[in-house]
Amino acid sequence: MSRQYGKELRLFILNREGKELFEWADKLSPTLAEKVKSAVACALSGCSKGTFLWNVFYYYGCDAEKVREELRQEYKEKGTIEMGKRWGFNYHTIQEGLKKLGIEIKPRIYNNAPYGLASDAFKKYGGIKAVLKRYSMTQFSKICKISHTTLSQYLRKQGYYYDRKERKWRVKGEK
Repeated sequence: MSRQYGKELRLFILNREGKELFEWADKLSPTLAEKVKSAVACALSGCSKGTFLWNVFYYYGCDAEKVREELRQEYKEKGTIEMGKRWGFNYHTIQEGLKKLGIEIKPRIYNNAPYGLASDAFKKYGGIKAVLKRYSMTQFSKICKISHTTLSQYLRKQGYYYDRKERKWRVKGEK
């Protein structure tokens, strides 16, 4: 049985050079192009093949500025949990990757929502009473992009309970 020994190749390249190499690789044979693109993505991301950052750099053609901008925008709109569904990694892995790229991460208390805390969401739409008159919890959840369970927990902490007979939120001690 023969063994094949591979040599390790370490690349230290600038973002511009990486982008050019990635584009140049398309001119090569498909298998060689794949290897060159993979090596460039590894060098620019600083991560091994198959990791979150490697996948992102590979997907966006090793353009570091575009990667940062696209991920910043995606994080702002969707949060790490939704990003995890798209990229196929758990939220913690994505969070670590975003930190490596210098993208500011919101504290966990914000529940990955664009409007932040549930209290901020209720304030934005006129307060708890106004929201409860206008929307159901699932409707409001879709509007403010915070899970309905988080909103319900917040209401319970504020002294509300859900009356199952009338299917409405009520203040404790109020009829």
